[in-house]
Amino acid sequence: MTTINALQRGLRILRAINDGRAQVREISAATKLPKSTVARMLETLVADGYVSQDDQKGYHVTARVLTLSRGYNANEVLLRAARPVLESLRQHQIWPSDLAVFDMDAMVVLDTGRDPGTLSLNRTVGSRLPVLVTALGRAFLGFAAPELVEYTLSRLALSNEAFDAPAKNAAAIRRQLAQVRRQGYATGDREYQRTTRTLAVPIMVNAAPVASLNIMVVPSAMSMEQLVKSLLPALSAAARTIGAALSQSSRERSAG
Repeated sequence: MTTINALQRGLRILRAINDGRAQVREISAATKLPKSTVARMLETLVADGYVSQDDQKGYHVTARVLTLSRGYNANEVLLRAARPVLESLRQHQIWPSDLAVFDMDAMVVLDTGRDPGTLSLNRTVGSRLPVLVTALGRAFLGFAAPELVEYTLSRLALSNEAFDAPAKNAAAIRRQLAQVRRQGYATGDREYQRTTRTLAVPIMVNAAPVASLNIMVVPSAMSMEQLVKSLLPALSAAARTIGAALSQSSRERSAG
């Protein structure tokens, strides 16, 4: 597949700025692009109105980037269906949870119940999490179509990121995902974040995953066995309720 390098670089810079990198040197470090390239790209983005520069020579995305998402409201539909369920889940559980969707090579957090503190770890809405070493990612891929799994593994096998390295042993990942599908949930035990033990389930619509939902605890609070036994029923029920609401919404839109 032929790609347009300039476009890829511009998008990488926009993502870096959106993640909070404001200075040229910070953007360069985050994107692994030369400072001269970053500076030229920023000039173009500023001229087109997608980025602005402040008095301290820092860069910020503008409201114009929102126009790029016009016509794509699938995530908004998901959030409308999920938020009442997530609020109820979080009222009855003391532990935080994340709702995330699959995006090419990562899970993107759409909603999080993390308050600033021990478990926040700078994870915010929009955070991109690796798919192979997180319970969120494995819960999604465990129920995804085989074609998507194979494409994702082949893509990540070319990555130089440490958290994508498991893709180089595709057979082991396939066995792991098969187990996730058999048991109906995925776990993460301090693989991605050493301060959390995590349980995740897929949100299914028409027998296909559309998102993943997790809940996490500190390892000292309970073992993985205790986590599954005590929190899986509520987490699975929340995922089923969200999936049912999405299915109902889809039927209503089709009827309308």
